[in-house]
Amino acid sequence: MTTLDERFQKGLEMRARLAGGEGRLFRGSVPSAYELAPDMYRITTESLYGSIWSRPGLDIKYRAIATLTVAAVQLATPQVRAHVRNTLNVGVTPEELVEVLMMVAFYGGIPASYNALAIAKEIFEERGLECAAAACFDPSVAAETLYERGVDKHRELIPDVFGYHTIEPTPEEHDLDVLMQEYLWGSIWTRPGLDMKSRIVCALAALVVAGSYDLSTRRMIEGALRYGLTKAEIMEMAMHLAFYVGILPARAFMHIANTVFRSPEFARL
Repeated sequence: MTTLDERFQKGLEMRARLAGGEGRLFRGSVPSAYELAPDMYRITTESLYGSIWSRPGLDIKYRAIATLTVAAVQLATPQVRAHVRNTLNVGVTPEELVEVLMMVAFYGGIPASYNALAIAKEIFEERGLECAAAACFDPSVAAETLYERGVDKHRELIPDVFGYHTIEPTPEEHDLDVLMQEYLWGSIWTRPGLDMKSRIVCALAALVVAGSYDLSTRRMIEGALRYGLTKAEIMEMAMHLAFYVGILPARAFMHIANTVFRSPEFARL
């Protein structure tokens, strides 16, 4: 059993690592808030950085991607700025970071994506970083081809890509589904520059912050398990994000994950 002082010291070490090491100390995205609530620095350093970021079970790269995704979806500008820096400091490349924020457009909204991309650009320029994100969208491709490409990529994770609806979709729902197959799955998930596991982590994090969307969350968790993420990684991500989205949506996600884990397909994993 660690003491609170030991947790605090471990938390300081993690803050320094996120800040880039070499004696740097990350004071948080809004350090002036500690003047109003001075205990917050101690409590968050112990609980979040000393007890959560330091846990085994999920690589720090995926913790950083999940945290950045949540900050972007929340339109939390100071936190996005801090977590863009943190994500770069733990080894995520500028190109990977841009791909994460492009995914945010579909899971958190275009304003959230553009807000975060603008902040990322400022930080890249501040650090003198070049970003060679691929400009690979081909507008000459037929819409039908884009749709089939999206369905194929979707099926890599979720074999029954049309099983989200329990009843026949309305024309509007159908049209939205077609657009998502074309552009989310056919144009974003198929892009180079970010591995599939990172894309899954990004999508799962967006589902955690969005709240309890049972069927969509269940399907993505099933796809994550089929792709090779472990139950421990999925639960660690939910535990990690409880400190960024609140305990209630994180526990709701954990409950859905546990029902998936107990299903016949995944019970023996």
